[in-house]
Amino acid sequence: MNKFLVDTNVLVRLIAKDDKKKFQSVLQLVERVDKGEMTLIIPTITIAECCWLFESFYKLDKSIIAKYLIDILESENVEAEDKDSVEILKIYGEKNVDFADSLLSVKSSNRIPVLTWDKKDFKKLNCEFYSPDDLR
Repeated sequence: MNKFLVDTNVLVRLIAKDDKKKFQSVLQLVERVDKGEMTLIIPTITIAECCWLFESFYKLDKSIIAKYLIDILESENVEAEDKDSVEILKIYGEKNVDFADSLLSVKSSNRIPVLTWDKKDFKKLNCEFYSPDDLR
């Protein structure tokens, strides 16, 4: 079976459907993935870029972005680079925080607190955090 790392622009064409020719090409690949002929690996950086792009350029709500990306990650023959990606996206969509903050909160569950100035968003998250001022 062939494995491929997926770049942001491929997922964007699949979700946004804003370039008919590229969308059709991606649909043909999705059919091959569905048949088990290939596996797609979605890097964490690709997920982060998709979140940023869909928020800033396409003006989509974080809960919708999370749903689209989770649906893709939970498809057969699609793997997330990071085993925590679905959990990270759920937090991103539900808590209305940045993808990076969601990622840090999940990673901090290994008993490593987050160092941040962004107390407002981290108060929404289930993790230990400190500002640099707290540690002086």
